[in-house]
Amino acid sequence: MENKDIYIVGAGTYGEAMYELAEILGYKINDFYDEDESKLHNLIMGSKVIGKFSDLSAQEVKNKQFIVAIGNNEVRYNIMSKINELEGITPTLIHPAAFVSPSAEIGKGVYIQANAYLWTKVKIDDYCIISPGVVIAHHTSIGKACLISTLTGVGASIKIGEKVFIGMGCMIVTGISYIVESSIIGAGAVVINNIHRSGTYIGVPAKNVKQRSI
Repeated sequence: MENKDIYIVGAGTYGEAMYELAEILGYKINDFYDEDESKLHNLIMGSKVIGKFSDLSAQEVKNKQFIVAIGNNEVRYNIMSKINELEGITPTLIHPAAFVSPSAEIGKGVYIQANAYLWTKVKIDDYCIISPGVVIAHHTSIGKACLISTLTGVGASIKIGEKVFIGMGCMIVTGISYIVESSIIGAGAVVINNIHRSGTYIGVPAKNVKQRSI
């Protein structure tokens, strides 16, 4: 019988959202971990916060399943990579109301929420979050540990680098080729040109307002 016991790292509001998704998919949520000591022993959706993930030994991680309910791409990437290095498991969770093309490729530790629509030959690398109502057009690839927020549309044949954050209601238009890693696309932005320098991009059309060092 498939093991459906799972733990959640991150006892915030997104932890509650991921709790619901895991329950829908038949998982049994055992406990939460959070680095904030003030949350210790709190009940989240009926499950207890039992400690810090950073305090776990390799043996306590090995062969156990974890959800990492953290929106910060860098933090989520680091924790999920650590889990996998210690032979823990980061299952991909796909809401039954999402559509994922049979030809799409989905990595490990990916969370795809309700009403997302992933077209032909889309590629989603490890540790990504695809929020409700996101549409990703055919032949587009999303790098590791990206977060694409609710009601965003991503056009066809675009390469999005690792750890890119795309805010709510953005449009990434067909015709551009790439968005460089670690970029931030502000809510409601319309990206009509390639983004080749990491930074924060806002507006219509999206323009760089803050340079980031990688």
